Amino acid sequence: MQVFSPRFMELWEEWELRGAAFLSLTLQILLICMGNRRKYVHSAWLRGIVWLAYLMADPVAIYTLGIITNKLRKVSSQGVDTNTQLNAFWSPFLLLHLGGPDTITAYALEDNQLWLRQLFHLVTQAGVTFYIFLMAVTSPNLSILTMVMIVAGLIKYGERVYVLWTASSQQFRNSIPDPPSNYSKIMELQELLEAEGYTVIPLEVIEVCDVENSVDGPQGELLAAKRLINIFQRLFADLPLSFDDSRTSQLVLANKDALSTFKIIEIELRIVYDFLYTKAMAIYTNWGFARRIVGLFLTCIVLVLFILIADQQSSRADYCMSLILLAVAIFLEIYALTDLLFSDRTACWLIKKKNSAILHLINWLQPLTERRRWSDHMAQFSVLRFAFKEKHYPCHRLLEFLHIDEMVNKPLYIHHEKVTDDIKNFIVSCIREMQSQSTAPGSRVVGLSACVEHLQWTMEFEFDQIILIWHIATELWYGLERKYMEAKRCKYLSRYMLYILVMHPEMLPTGIGRIKFRETYIEAMKFFDGKKRERLRLNMASAYKQLQKQVNIELNLMVTRGEKSKYLLFHGCRLALQLRGETEDKIPQGNVVSIMWVKILCFAAIKCKADYHAQQRRRGGELLTHVWFMLAHFGLTDHFQIPHTPAIAELIVR
Repeated sequence: MQVFSPRFMELWEEWELRGAAFLSLTLQILLICMGNRRKYVHSAWLRGIVWLAYLMADPVAIYTLGIITNKLRKVSSQGVDTNTQLNAFWSPFLLLHLGGPDTITAYALEDNQLWLRQLFHLVTQAGVTFYIFLMAVTSPNLSILTMVMIVAGLIKYGERVYVLWTASSQQFRNSIPDPPSNYSKIMELQELLEAEGYTVIPLEVIEVCDVENSVDGPQGELLAAKRLINIFQRLFADLPLSFDDSRTSQLVLANKDALSTFKIIEIELRIVYDFLYTKAMAIYTNWGFARRIVGLFLTCIVLVLFILIADQQSSRADYCMSLILLAVAIFLEIYALTDLLFSDRTACWLIKKKNSAILHLINWLQPLTERRRWSDHMAQFSVLRFAFKEKHYPCHRLLEFLHIDEMVNKPLYIHHEKVTDDIKNFIVSCIREMQSQSTAPGSRVVGLSACVEHLQWTMEFEFDQIILIWHIATELWYGLERKYMEAKRCKYLSRYMLYILVMHPEMLPTGIGRIKFRETYIEAMKFFDGKKRERLRLNMASAYKQLQKQVNIELNLMVTRGEKSKYLLFHGCRLALQLRGETEDKIPQGNVVSIMWVKILCFAAIKCKADYHAQQRRRGGELLTHVWFMLAHFGLTDHFQIPHTPAIAELIVR
C-alpha cells in the first residue's frame, strides 16, 4: 500500500533539493544575525533558536550535498542536462555553509574540542564537492565560476577548523606566551664578559610600565582593556600570573572610577568571548581582513558573470535559487565585514593609528558608549515566592503527580534586573577596600566571614547554606519594600546568588545546595499552605509578615550541631529578627548586609572554575564572572604565583 500519492512524490522529488538548499541558507542567516547577540542577550528563546540552528546547519548542508550526489547518480546514464549542472553549481555554496558564519563557530566550549572531527568533515565534504564538480559541471564558463566558489568554500571551512583548533583547551593554553624575562640572558652575558677580563657592573633601574592612560573616556577604556587582556586571558587557561601583571593592572585602573573599571572588564570579556566562540583568531589579522575583501569582490564578480552566462533554458526555479544563493553569500560577507568594522579591536587599532576621521564615522554610526558587550542584567530567584506558589501552570496537578513540578515551575519565578550603577559602585568600592588591606597580590585570597562579630554564628554552616540563611533573612528584613536604594541592592544580590545556587550550582563550591534548597522551600511551602487554609485571601505581603512572626529567637530552639543545617528556614528567620531588632536600636545594618553579600559574591567568584565562567559568556554573561575578573585585576585571587622579575636592565662594561 502506497502511503503518499504519485503526485506528491513527484512534487517532493522536484522540490526536495530546492527546499533543502533554501533551509541551509536560512540557517546561515539566522546564525550570523543571532549568533553574536547571545553574548549580550539573556533570553532563553534566543539561545534556543541559535542552538537549534547550530545543530541543524551542518546536517542540512551535508544532506543537501547528498541529494545532489544522488540526483547525479540517477542522470549519469542519460547524460547531464542543464538543470543538473545548475544544481551542481550549488555544491560550493554548501561548502561555504559548512564553513559557518564569522559570528559563531562553537555553541559551547565542548565544540572546540571537536576540531579533529570537523577536519575529517572538511576532507570528506571537499571530496564530495569535487566529485560533483568533475561529474556534472561540463560548461567551461560555469566550471570557472564553480571553481572560484569551491576555493572560497574551502577557505571558509578551513578557517572554521583553524579557530576551533586554536580555541581548544590544550592549544589555547599553549598559544599564550610565558611572561617575558631576560634575566637568564643577562647573567649569561655577564659571565662571558667577566671571563674575558672585563669589569661588569649590573645597572639596576626602575621599570616603568607603559600604561596608556593619556586617552580618557571610552577610547581610553578600549586601550586599557586591550592592554590588559593580553595578560589576563591567562585566567581562562588556568595559567599563573606574575606579580608584575597585577602591578600593571593596578596602575591602569588606578585613576579609573567604578563605572569605567566595570566597562574595561566588559570589553576584556567580550574579547575573550570572541576568542572562544567566533572566528576572531582568523579574521582579526591583515590576512583575515584581506580574505574578507577578496571573498566579497570575487563573489560579486561571480554573481555578475552568472547572470550573463546562465542558460535561459534551465529551470526558472533553479535559476532563481542560484541567484538567491549568490545573494546570500554576498550578504554574509558584507555582514561579516560590518561586524569586523564595528568591533572593539578595530576601534583600538584606529585609536593607536590616530585615524580619527574613520573612528569618528564609526563612532557616529555605532557609538562606543552604546555598544552592548553583555546583558548588564542579573537573574533573580526568591525561595519564599517559589514556596508561596504565586504562579503555576494549569496542569500543575499532573506535574506534581509526575514529580517534575519543581523543575518545570522554576523558570516561572526567574526574572532579570539591571545591574545598577549603585551596585557597580558598591562592588568596586568593596573590592578596592579588600585590595588595600592586602600586602601583596595573592597574599590575601578573599575569605568569607561575617562583617559583625555577633553575626559570626552564620559562618558555621556550609557555603550554600550560608547563601540560603542570608537570603531568607534579607527577604524577611526588607519584605516586599523596594523604595530604598539600599534595599534594592541587598535584595538584588541576594536573589541573584540564590539563582546561581538553584540554576547553576556548578559555579559554587562543591556542596548539597540543591538538597538544602528543596528542604527549605518545602518547609516554607508547608507554612504558607497552612496559613492559606486559615486565611483564604492571604497575599504575599501578609505571608511575609506571618513568617516574620513565626519564630521568636528568645525561644532558642534546641538544635544540636549536627542538625543545624536542617533548620535553615528557622535560622534565616532568626537572622532577620536579629537584624530588625538592631535596626530598631538605630544600629545601621543595611550596609553590613550589603557588604556581606559582596563578600559572598566574591568568594563564589574565585571558587568557580574558569571553564564555568567561560561557559556563561554565551548566555549573556554573569555578574559573577565580571567580579571574578575584577578580583584578579586587583590581585585578590590565587593566580599570582610568578615572583617579580629582577630589576637588572643592562650591564655596564669597563
